[in-house]
Parts: sequence; C-alpha cells; structure tokens
Amino acid sequence: MTCKRTARPRASCRCVRAIAAAACLACWSPRAGAEPLRLRADALVETQSPAGLFVLQGRDAARPWVEAEALVWTGAKPDLTGDVLVLSVRLREPHGYGELRAGRFVVATGAVRPVQVDGAQAVGRTPWGATGEAFAGLPVVPRFGPRSYDWLAGGRLSQAFAGLAALGLSYVQRRDAGDIANEEVGADLAAAPARWLDLAARASYDVTSPGIAEALASVAARSERWRVELFASQRSPGRLLPATSLFSVLGDFPAQRAGATVLWKAAPRLDVLASGSGEIVGGQLGDTAWLRTTLRLDDRGDGRAGVELRREQAPASPWTGVRAIAAVALGRGWRYSSEIEIVVPDRPDGRGSAWPWGLTALSWRSRDGWEVAGAVEASSTPQHRYEADALLRVSRALELR
Repeated sequence: MTCKRTARPRASCRCVRAIAAAACLACWSPRAGAEPLRLRADALVETQSPAGLFVLQGRDAARPWVEAEALVWTGAKPDLTGDVLVLSVRLREPHGYGELRAGRFVVATGAVRPVQVDGAQAVGRTPWGATGEAFAGLPVVPRFGPRSYDWLAGGRLSQAFAGLAALGLSYVQRRDAGDIANEEVGADLAAAPARWLDLAARASYDVTSPGIAEALASVAARSERWRVELFASQRSPGRLLPATSLFSVLGDFPAQRAGATVLWKAAPRLDVLASGSGEIVGGQLGDTAWLRTTLRLDDRGDGRAGVELRREQAPASPWTGVRAIAAVALGRGWRYSSEIEIVVPDRPDGRGSAWPWGLTALSWRSRDGWEVAGAVEASSTPQHRYEADALLRVSRALELR
C-alpha cells in the first residue's frame, strides 16, 4: 500500500526490500542445527503485486565438502518477471587447503569491490600461510539476457605472517563488448601487533579512470571493558548499496570521512557504543554523531533491547533521528522482534515534518524442522507519504539419505 509524494519506479525497490526483509527474518528466526538439505520459500505481499524469494541450501552430512545454494527471485502480475540471483555449487578440500565454486554467485575478496558473475572461483591455501584466489566469468544481466563479449577476471594473492599480520594484493578487469570497461588493483592489510591493538586497511585504485575507488584504514585499542577505534575512509558514489532503513538511506553519503568509535561494556549485558566523525560531501563539510545502547536480556543474546540517537549534519539535508529495537524469545519456539525509527529533517521542504519507519516480525520453529516467520514493514519517506509491505517465510529442513 503506497501513497506517493513523487513518482518513482518501484520494481527494483520491491526486489531490494524483499531480499532485505528476508534476511531480517532469517536473523530473527531461531537457527536450526546442521542439516543435509534446507528448503525455504519467501513471499512478499504488497497491494501492487505479490512476489517471491525462494532459497535452496544443500549440504550432505556424510560429505561436508559439497555444498549447493540457490536463490531465486520471482515476480508476479502484470509482468511475471523472475530471476536467479544465486545458483552455485562449492567443493571444499577436507583439510582446508582449497575450494572450488562454480555457477552464479557474488565474488567479494580483498579490496576488490563485490561483483555478481556467472563463472568459477578457485582458492588454494598452503601450510605456510600463503593463499591464492582466481575467478573469471560473465557479468550477470537480468534474466540471463544477452552479453556481447562481456567478461571479467581477477584474483588475489595473500600471505599471513605468524598469525600477527596478513597482506593481500588483488586485481580485477571487466570488459564490455571486448573492450576494457573497468580495471582495478587493490591491497589489504590486517595486523594485530599486540593483544590489545588491531590495525586494518584496504584500498582499491581505478586504472581505467585513474583515481582511488575506495580507501579505508582503522586502528583499534581494546581492554576488557573498553574498545576505542580511530578510522578514516574515502568512498566513491558508485559504492553505495541500497537498504530499507531510513538511517542507512539518509546517512550513507559518498564522502571522505574520519572519526572515532568508542565501545563501553557498562555491565555484563549492557553495551554503550558512541561514534563521531567529520566528513566532506561534495566539497562541503559535514559531521555525524550517534549513541547506541544495547541490553541483552539473556546470556545467549537471544533477547535484546536497544535505543539509538543519531545526528547527521549533512550539507544538503541535515536531520536528527531516534531508533528503538527489541527482540524477545517467547518460549516454545516463538520469537518476536521489532524496530522503529523516526527521522526529523531540519528542512522538510514539503516532504513531511517527520519520517517514521517500522519493522515488526514474529517467528516460530517446531522441533521437527518447520519454521514460519512473518514481518510487516511500514514507513513514510521523502518519496512516499505512506507505504506498507508484508513478508511471510516458510522453511522446512529435510534429510535425504
């Protein structure tokens, strides 16, 4: 159900919302143990049109080195669209020295930006800490459409040093109609020179259009109750990923950013997390600050409650927001979760004085492997006065002998 402030294509938005909500339901639903085969079907119900997300995961308990996974998006009337998002088989060497993956999947390795391919990936590891990865394939297009000599290939070499540090170098090249469309080189570093100190950095450089595509660096010091991290990053606009949360949509700007994050374990079940950063967005200065508290309601963390306050002093559209989350294990396989956000813009500009967003879910799991979970999402955004979506997930664990 949607009342629009401005017209906007909705097909891709529905797909993103369905996948995001399905992931939330998977997180909220209690996890089953290791099962040879797992089959799940999700259906997104909207007033405009229903849709579905079908997931198939397979692992043979007797042959744990073989895994299969499929993720299929299905549309409904009037266009009856559908697409395969993931369809792959993975073979693992029992001792961890290597693996091979083939089919349709997402490659995300080292400093290389994630890319969805129809192809293969091979990984080899040595006892002395060296790792080599190589992948090649065709860039994915909707519904297996035609690709005129489009392909990509790349890899990564890394070396671990006595468990104290690991250094990796990566490369990827993409071709469109046989010509080079994009070429990137990257490096990543992770180190723990002391028990209380962590260092991490990665950067990728665009060779085709010379410039830094992404660069991130952080240094963190920790103790039993405290963790302090200093960070800096630079991201290009093409790296932004869609999400349904208003905080993510409104607060993740392409920018150069530097700041600090502090974690305080105030009590055995109470965490306080605060962060502040300055940024440059489109040549203009801005800043971000937020404070989040999380209370775990049990030792395992199955139940939790939290509140987050956020201030985005973005040059184009500054705003203040509050977010509350709760998850409660109700017993007998039942679990309830809810999230509520309210964003108040400094300059509404006729788009509403406040933008609320909420997501609530209820799940149940039986002892014989059935799982049922449902979620309802409602929001009012700068684009739509109001919008509501619902998602139902049914899962059944099957054992094949």
